[in-house]
Amino acid sequence: MFRIIIVLIVFAGYSNFFPQVKNHKNNFEKIEIDSPKNIFQKVEEGFNNGDVEKFAKYFYSQTYASLSNGVTGYYSPNQFFYIIQNYFNIYKPIGFRFIVLNDSTENPYASGFYKYEAKGIRGNAQVFISLKIIGNDWKISQITIN
Repeated sequence: MFRIIIVLIVFAGYSNFFPQVKNHKNNFEKIEIDSPKNIFQKVEEGFNNGDVEKFAKYFYSQTYASLSNGVTGYYSPNQFFYIIQNYFNIYKPIGFRFIVLNDSTENPYASGFYKYEAKGIRGNAQVFISLKIIGNDWKISQITIN
């Protein structure tokens, strides 16, 4: 038993003298974070197609919503996904385009116009989206549709 303990201690010390034995592959992998501009492009695609999946991975843990259908408050990513999906089901997208895009600040934001059809009637809504850096990732902190 005593010999096993000594072997383990020696082996533990040996591995500290030769750190190159460890797998360094992960040290050279480049961590890619989406830029605010890329996130806004994905949001634009999602709004144009009524596809929340395009930008759902960027929802913050407490994203703020203020929507023209009366939904207002802070929501978890899962709740927010269904809120936006429901919004797209009611206000079916015809087109969307950002008019203002500020991706060079500490608090990037974008705004644009959402064209939709609801109950056979066409309408327009102004959309405002802001991002927030959380850890190493940009997250959508707010979506307002009026």
